[in-house]
Amino acid sequence: MRRTMMNMTGILLAGGRSSRMGTDKALLSVNGEAVIERVIRMMSPAASSILISANDDEKYAFLGKEVVHDRYPGQGPLSGLDAGLHAAATPWSIVTACDLPFVTKEVFHLLARKAGEALAAPEDEDGLQAIVPVSGGRIQPLLAAYHCSVMPSLELCLSSGQLRLTGWLDQLKVRYVSEEELVQELGPGADKVFYNMNEPADYKRAMTGLS
Repeated sequence: MRRTMMNMTGILLAGGRSSRMGTDKALLSVNGEAVIERVIRMMSPAASSILISANDDEKYAFLGKEVVHDRYPGQGPLSGLDAGLHAAATPWSIVTACDLPFVTKEVFHLLARKAGEALAAPEDEDGLQAIVPVSGGRIQPLLAAYHCSVMPSLELCLSSGQLRLTGWLDQLKVRYVSEEELVQELGPGADKVFYNMNEPADYKRAMTGLS
């Protein structure tokens, strides 16, 4: 039986320049579907609404989603996060990059469920602000969940030019989802969910299914 999900905004980060790829990586086709379309399809069951954080309304108009623009142009992923979270109408948002060809519904449901558990935990007096998976020995801040209370620290980083995601996370109360928990929740090969495409060789691997 499907569980009822809390109201959750989905934020899709699509404002990057794709300079290493040489073309818009969000629009690349994998298995007959643009990567950004697949990401939205996988995210939709866990999100009550989806925003696209980008700076080109026309390019993504075919998706039928609201596009929100950077308030701090040219400052990387933090700027995209800021735009999406500023426009979100829910306490928690799920954030995802646009270049994840193997992302699944299950990882979005996992993040949404953990955000719901945080809201239902009044004993958490300090207030959880972020839920960030760890995969391949690395934190994955661009497939994560964030509470609206992160906005002041995010804006401070952007206004002062401190643009490292890890530096920003160090200022937050974060719950990290371990690799062991990811495997338990998502099954073997959970790390494939976080595979992203930056260069043509990455796209070529994605086209083979990484087999």
